[in-house]
Amino acid sequence: MILWLLAISPVFSQTGTVIFEVDGIDLKRGGDLSSGVFLEPGFPKVGKQFRGQATAITSSTMKVEFKDLPAGVYAAAIYQDIDKNSDLKTNWIGLPQEPIGFSNNVRIKMGPPSFADAQFQVQPNKTVTLKITLR
Repeated sequence: MILWLLAISPVFSQTGTVIFEVDGIDLKRGGDLSSGVFLEPGFPKVGKQFRGQATAITSSTMKVEFKDLPAGVYAAAIYQDIDKNSDLKTNWIGLPQEPIGFSNNVRIKMGPPSFADAQFQVQPNKTVTLKITLR
């Protein structure tokens, strides 16, 4: 039993932490801060995140933490879910109608940013802190 635990212990230590420092939150409009960490396939579609969480908005700047992420390359999308329906509200051509931001503060141009533009690295036993501004 002890040998088995020693054999698998490196697997558990191959994780890191990401902290997003989010600003641009419209406190008056309220809602939840919906955060997602994505692998390349599925970025940045709501519901396709590798890990996600919703946090009640309490301030115009907030920190969102994802612990125990396996080491690797990710991208993040965070939006202010004003109507708390767990879905990003868009207009008829697909542009977001709720404040949204991406890792590396990549802006929306003619569509969502690419995974390559928004990517960041999670390393074992390290913490990465990224600033994201909602627009």
